[in-house]
Amino acid sequence: MRPSLARRLVALGVVPALVFAACGGGGNPAPASYPPGAIVVTAESQAFDTAELVVPAGRPFTLVFVNRDSAQHNIAIRTEQGFEGDLVFRFDPISASTVTLEVGPIPAGTYFFLCEAHPFMTGTVIAN
Repeated sequence: MRPSLARRLVALGVVPALVFAACGGGGNPAPASYPPGAIVVTAESQAFDTAELVVPAGRPFTLVFVNRDSAQHNIAIRTEQGFEGDLVFRFDPISASTVTLEVGPIPAGTYFFLCEAHPFMTGTVIAN
């Protein structure tokens, strides 16, 4: 006796895959799921995973911000270090999640980023 089509799909894992895709996934997306060309910054253990971001000058870009801490973090980009200078970009702090943000355009030059909740978390932005 031949197995039914439904039984074969279950055996092949097609139905479980469709159920998972329909429900979405929890947690942070895998790097392959980030938009092509996105700049990814992770906050973990009260630190950024990079001290320098190189971004395209004069055109918008996608920034993926991953917060792996339960504490709230954000990224603000300014023309000078700390809270000095003009604000170029900012978004509200988030806890333990991932957000995809559209940034820019930012003129060519050197800028600075920080977490406003933890100003010791800093880095440099180079737009070229």
